[in-house]
Amino acid sequence: MEWNPESVEAKIGIHFKTSETLRLALIHRSYAEQIGEPETNNERLEFLGNAVLNLAIADYLYQHCPYLEVGNFSALRDKLTEGERLTKVWSQLGLGEAYPFLGMGQERHRLRLQSHNPFEEGFKALAGAIHVDRGFSQTRNWLTKNLIAPVLERHLKSITERASPNKQLQFLGDSLLKAIVVDYLYCYLPNVRVGRLGELYKELISKERQEEYIRQVSSEDLMALNLENEKVFAKSIKVLLAGIYLNYTTTEDRGGFKKTGNWFVEKFVDNDEVLRKAIQLLLEDGKSQKWIVRYVMGYESKDYHEGRDKFNEVMEGKKV
Repeated sequence: MEWNPESVEAKIGIHFKTSETLRLALIHRSYAEQIGEPETNNERLEFLGNAVLNLAIADYLYQHCPYLEVGNFSALRDKLTEGERLTKVWSQLGLGEAYPFLGMGQERHRLRLQSHNPFEEGFKALAGAIHVDRGFSQTRNWLTKNLIAPVLERHLKSITERASPNKQLQFLGDSLLKAIVVDYLYCYLPNVRVGRLGELYKELISKERQEEYIRQVSSEDLMALNLENEKVFAKSIKVLLAGIYLNYTTTEDRGGFKKTGNWFVEKFVDNDEVLRKAIQLLLEDGKSQKWIVRYVMGYESKDYHEGRDKFNEVMEGKKV
């Protein structure tokens, strides 16, 4: 199928630095199987985009709807992420007739009626692709323009008092933690399928891990982060992340997501531990050491011996 990135970019209003990322977002698994490249599909980008979408909505609600209770936040988020709504926006962008690329025999008009369809998946994958290529700030703005504001903007009120400040921070921080972890796994573990990423994700955001994270935060950390109410931020990793994110995004530098994510990963995540667990899962899936070294760890063929040494080093660090 002929690939014309300029046509898609014109429809969505985003120019991609790397057009291959955009193309990947538009490849449904049925088409990937048809062309004999079953792993070259948009499922990883959909996984990432789903987390980014939820964070963009949480950010908008926190910033523009302080007067609402958290229960209303959740209801509005669910409304905005309904499959039917995402499918409608995909069509409004002019993408439904040709995209995503589907395998032969897939009838678009019938697929559109399904509750979970390739167009909904494509929308999330596109959000993930924009995030990868342009960053979270532009992705949030794009989602606000095309999805969030058209639904919520006309209903906004001028009330600035917060209904439940700490619960709202918790809501924002929950989406933020999930997006940070998904973004980290997507970037750190290329070519690892969504199912395995999901297992690692669940472990990294588990209740036990969250309790462990907050125990590692010292009063010196809080002072260095320049957060006003240390007692509030010391109680929950979600609230703390929300505070860090808001602290960054209120300055002229809009790189709040990236900076917050970098802080979290550097503070709490052991890269070798994550890689070791990923390798164990991939070996269970029948992937060879050579494939892992090349396609997950990123060593070119000429550097294979160096990669193999790193592979062994990581695996030998396993606690018995």
